[in-house]
Amino acid sequence: SGNSGKNNARSRPVSLQVAFMEPNGLRHRECKIHDTRLAGRNGEKEEVIGIAFNLEGDLLAVVSLLTPADSESSTQHKEYGKVQLYHRSNYHWYLKYELRFDDKVENEGVNTSGSVSVIKFSDEDPYRLMIALDRRGSTLPENALEWREYAFRWESSTIHYSQHTIVGKSPNSPNVLALSIDGKTLNFTPLDKAIVPPPMYAASLELPAPVIGITSRPCFQHEITGNNSDDSNNKPSHEEEMSRVELIVALADGSFALLKNGVGKSKESLTPGFSPPTLLTTFDLSTLVFSNKMEGGDISPEYLAFNGMKLRDMTIIDASEDSFTIIAASSPQGTRGRHHFHDNLVEIKISWASLENGERERLDLQISACVPLKGRVLRIVNWSDTALVTGARWSALIELADGMLLDYFSGGMVDCSKAGALLEPCPWLAGLYDAKIDTTSLTPSADVLGHDEPSKRLAFGLSSRYRLYCGERLLSSASTSFAVSLEHKFLSHITLGSRPQQRFLPLASLRDFDPFMGSDENEALDGYEARSVERGARLIAIFPMKPMCVIQMPRGNLESISPRALVLPYIMMKIDEGDYFTALDIMRRQRVDMNLIVDLDPFHFLEKGGAELFIGQIDKIDNINLFLSSLIDVDTTIWKYPIPSWRKKERRDGRRDETSKVNLVCTKMREVMIHAENKGITSSGKIVKEGHFLLPILSSYAKQNPPMLEEALALIKSNAPKNLGNQSKRKSVLLSESVQSSIQYLAFLADYELIFNTAIGMYDFDLAKAVARHSQMDPKVYLPMLKRWREMPDSMARYEVDVKLKRYESALRHLVAAGRDEDQTSNAEHISKCLKFIESQGLHKLGLELFANESEFLQSIMVSLGERLLTENRAEEALTVFLATSPKCIDGGKRAASACGDWRAYFACCAEGSDSADGDDSMTSISVKIAENISSRGGNMNEQRDCYASAARILLDYGKDVGYAVDMFISGHMYNEGRRISYLHKRTDLVKKCVDAAVSYANTCIEDLAERASSFEVASKRYYEVIKIRRQAIKEAEEAGIDPHLDDSASLFSMQSTASNSSLRSTASGSSVGSTRSVASVSTVISVGATSTFSFTGDVDTMKHKSKFNKIGRDKPKKKKKKKGPAARRMKPGSEEELKSLVDTLKFSIPNDPYLVAISETVTFLMQSGKSPLAKLLFQAYEDLSSAVTKEQKSRSEKDKQDIEERGRFAHIEGRIDEFAEHDCEKDVNELECKFLPESIRNIFSFLS
Repeated sequence: SGNSGKNNARSRPVSLQVAFMEPNGLRHRECKIHDTRLAGRNGEKEEVIGIAFNLEGDLLAVVSLLTPADSESSTQHKEYGKVQLYHRSNYHWYLKYELRFDDKVENEGVNTSGSVSVIKFSDEDPYRLMIALDRRGSTLPENALEWREYAFRWESSTIHYSQHTIVGKSPNSPNVLALSIDGKTLNFTPLDKAIVPPPMYAASLELPAPVIGITSRPCFQHEITGNNSDDSNNKPSHEEEMSRVELIVALADGSFALLKNGVGKSKESLTPGFSPPTLLTTFDLSTLVFSNKMEGGDISPEYLAFNGMKLRDMTIIDASEDSFTIIAASSPQGTRGRHHFHDNLVEIKISWASLENGERERLDLQISACVPLKGRVLRIVNWSDTALVTGARWSALIELADGMLLDYFSGGMVDCSKAGALLEPCPWLAGLYDAKIDTTSLTPSADVLGHDEPSKRLAFGLSSRYRLYCGERLLSSASTSFAVSLEHKFLSHITLGSRPQQRFLPLASLRDFDPFMGSDENEALDGYEARSVERGARLIAIFPMKPMCVIQMPRGNLESISPRALVLPYIMMKIDEGDYFTALDIMRRQRVDMNLIVDLDPFHFLEKGGAELFIGQIDKIDNINLFLSSLIDVDTTIWKYPIPSWRKKERRDGRRDETSKVNLVCTKMREVMIHAENKGITSSGKIVKEGHFLLPILSSYAKQNPPMLEEALALIKSNAPKNLGNQSKRKSVLLSESVQSSIQYLAFLADYELIFNTAIGMYDFDLAKAVARHSQMDPKVYLPMLKRWREMPDSMARYEVDVKLKRYESALRHLVAAGRDEDQTSNAEHISKCLKFIESQGLHKLGLELFANESEFLQSIMVSLGERLLTENRAEEALTVFLATSPKCIDGGKRAASACGDWRAYFACCAEGSDSADGDDSMTSISVKIAENISSRGGNMNEQRDCYASAARILLDYGKDVGYAVDMFISGHMYNEGRRISYLHKRTDLVKKCVDAAVSYANTCIEDLAERASSFEVASKRYYEVIKIRRQAIKEAEEAGIDPHLDDSASLFSMQSTASNSSLRSTASGSSVGSTRSVASVSTVISVGATSTFSFTGDVDTMKHKSKFNKIGRDKPKKKKKKKGPAARRMKPGSEEELKSLVDTLKFSIPNDPYLVAISETVTFLMQSGKSPLAKLLFQAYEDLSSAVTKEQKSRSEKDKQDIEERGRFAHIEGRIDEFAEHDCEKDVNELECKFLPESIRNIFSFLS
């Protein structure tokens, strides 16, 4: 509710205010009513006659009636009405607009002033106001009553971007200036210098009348390049640029004010370095226009409305140092019985020459054009790329109330816009004249200025329903505000909803959008690196030259943020430009991984002078150390900061191996720093002293993989004498403050113990003492140790150091050198010590090199190596080493030959090592053992045949046991060879034994082949059913986006297969599971990951005892005992496990190559031994198996083909595509077949059949 505090004195001696009362009667703030009486009319009496609130409660309309001091004597000034509109923000009421109804043309004596009789806000649109005027006291009685309707547009921000932002200068005038209207006061806040929360401000300017509109001067392309054909010889000086006119302000009394940049220091500004704009002059547009047109004698009717109250949406389309060309919309004055539903578009050129403050005589105005439009003007804006495109000058984008877009060109030319149309009227509008211009460079090049490609215009609009459009494309269904930033190449907007975000849409993706390419081919509307913001926030400004933006919270306070979407491209741009100082500074502030400096273009940084520029620009040593310490062997542009697709800079294809990136960068940086110290100057011209880059060089050594700590300590030691200074001569230079600080810094990068070990590894015990001084090591431990090493001979001291550091090869070298340097009484002692060290550390290779000239010790090392290989189960290598010694180690050779199964080498060693014949009994027993050992080895059928053949050979050659040898041949199914040996040794009894064995094996094979044929038929039929289930499972799994091979039951994907699965039994597995288990598996799979792991610490069972007072063991469900035996091994029908078992059965039913060879040889042997009927049966059994396999394969293939065709027909009838899903095992199963027996056998039976 609102109450108007009225004063009985109509002359208003005190300020008026609207007080707000709570329902309980307490007062809750107030709105002070501004005294906006014009100069010279201070005697007017003002009376508040009414107030009104809009629908949302943020607009307050205050209606006043002003009466001259002496109404009876005044003939020119009658009483008139006034409406003031106040807006609430951050607990402050701003006077944003004022309507005065004292219209008059003094020259004619015509007075159309009127009072406000009724005022009302719309119940639907909170920014639509309806006013009823009473003009019965005017000199035009035919217009006694008048009804007016005003539609206001609330701008979330009024920001003036100075052209010095693009030119690159840094004047006192701000680059991003925020303006706020509060009655007669215009408040200024330089956002790039200070974020002053409203209603406070940095500076203000009071004007003669309330401000109702502001127009800022855009930056045009000719002002940047200096290519202005009109005044190219009159280029303004820097002082003139600083003091030129930047703003046009419309006032409530119908006049205008020109504001220029502030120069020098201002006492009114609260922000250091900020000079607010100052008032240059004010002028009444209607008076000046009338004076120009009255020379002809008549006043054109359309000029009657040219005053500050009637002109709206003023836009500057051209500017120079002494003139503006503006366009504005004007509504024609309605009369009785005649209403106008269109606007006129007026182009006016305002010129001045060296105006001083308040001077008006030298101001000249010229109306260039007045064009009637076909509707009401909703919005007029400049093109956002006026600073980059020449054609954007003398042009503007116009939107009518019906949403139609028009292009305006100087001289009154209006045409339909090439940017297309928006889907609905959008009060907030922005446009790009040529979206094809590359905005990477802010200084247009020659080819850009003269390009022949047709321009592509874009229009962005935000409707009153908060829908954001780019032409006919909906970008967001709910956005509060938006802004176009050409410098950052983004369209940024803030969304509404439960999760509001500030989103950044690349202009390149919006420009290249093709509606016919589909959603996958176009940029996502989520934008690049969206940032969450507070609900209801509005975008105020985006800094052109900084990765920052300012947003306003719903309460009204301001916040400056640096979104990742602005920071990352800005850093990439600075790295491409070689500005490493700015890039590194922003990275530090915004916590961006510094690896991006290298990863963005490694070739440029390492090969094209990037490292030199980096060292030359970075002054702080700590920043270089920070960069080096953050290096990792990962390309951050792949996973952390992907390079946007709309960045046009191409990277080299030849990328270096990322695993060596850190080493390459550290080496390059170290080379550059050492070179700069040697020359005494960096690439940027900065003078440096020797040792200036000591800490960064140490960082580069410590960061490498592996760390080069030895080189780092050597560098510290080499710099120690140069930094001696006033150090005492008795004190070691390694204990000086500079050396100790360097060691402490190195210890910050690496562990003290590691540095100490590196120091003693350099055998520099003084340096090791200096390192250990500030460590946590106990002096009682390291001081005696260092003292003892100093007193020992160098070789022995180094030997002990190497053993401590586990550098055993170096230790062995120093141990050998120590034995050679000292005159030892017993050389055997030294050799024994060396041999023990070699054996304990496995240094046989190095030992052979060091003792190559000592044959006795060399033989001992070789034997030791053989024994080591033998213990490591490398018997073949050990055998070679034992026999390579001089003399040979026969005993070791035997053991190695026996271990590796090389019976030929074993018997050779036995023959070579026997001094006298011990008799055949010993050799026979040995040969039998070896033969049995070889024949008992496992493996496939081929390997077993070879083992039996070798065992038979040993028994014949060394055991002289023909019968046992023939048994080995029979075991390997080599009946022909057994028969040959039997006849060779005239053992006919063994021949019959071979025939009987072949007969027995043939009968076994006949039974096995018949069983294989039966198993293949059963498994093939079941395989046909299971493979259909698995195909359906694969298809449904692909649709669900999961791996079909991870399930354990086909019922997860196909529940209809459960009933059929319960009746199927697998011959291969011999077990199955019913549908109950299959259904249960569904819930198990679905509930994966839903199990809670939360538990109370106090409920651990082991912490309590069981009793009747707690529930331990009482309410726990009893665990079901797992089934044991065959039931535990049952597999689920239709599962991957069953399919795998069936495939294995099918493959096993096909005889492999060794089995086929055995059958062939058995058939041939039986034919040659007079067993033709049995041989024929064996042959026929194999042929039957082959026929059964072929028949089943063909039958299954035909049924599978019919099923596929049938599914295809059903899918065609249903209007869908049936995609065939093939299992991985199908190809192998379809290729199964029995190989043919040898052609000679088939030919023989063709003759005998």
